[in-house]
Amino acid sequence: MARPRNDRALAESRTRLLDAGLQAFRATSFAETGINEVLDRASVPKGSFYHYFRTKTEFGLAVADHYHARQIAFARAALQDPAKPPLARLRTYFEAARADMAARDFAQGCLMCNLTTELADAVPDFQDELDRHWRALSAEIAQCLAEADLSEINLGHLTAQEAADWLLNAWSGTLTRMKATRDDTPLALFLRSIFKD
Repeated sequence: MARPRNDRALAESRTRLLDAGLQAFRATSFAETGINEVLDRASVPKGSFYHYFRTKTEFGLAVADHYHARQIAFARAALQDPAKPPLARLRTYFEAARADMAARDFAQGCLMCNLTTELADAVPDFQDELDRHWRALSAEIAQCLAEADLSEINLGHLTAQEAADWLLNAWSGTLTRMKATRDDTPLALFLRSIFKD
């Protein structure tokens, strides 16, 4: 008699694989991460990987989605807080991201930035998926900025969506520079440039 399927255990194994992939991609890169490394990190049997993912690319896209879901939840928690005015929410969002980078010793950066730099030019599936992720995150920021006086952050000449895109572009460059300096200097300059204190 066949054993009953344990959907909860299957879901937990898949999540462990995604978390392990996220950690491995962030520590090195998509290209340098091997399936065996992911399996070891996740403590999942080898055959399990191919139960969930047909290829490494499919796995990489699932990891990108997994990370994106966390990013969106993180953004919404800060940017939709009704107890704060919109620019205070924006600052909370970037300060929380800064604290996360400090907790990582200013290494590894943002997985979405890393995957975009590594794969968007070369792998069309990643380009499409990552572009969708960037647009969704920018839309969350734009929703917050739609309630703000953008002249207070010297972006009054832009729409809320353009300002959100500009902020994300600048922040991404900041995180890239941070990986070279390995300190808070680029993050501190970004925040001082936007919030002027």
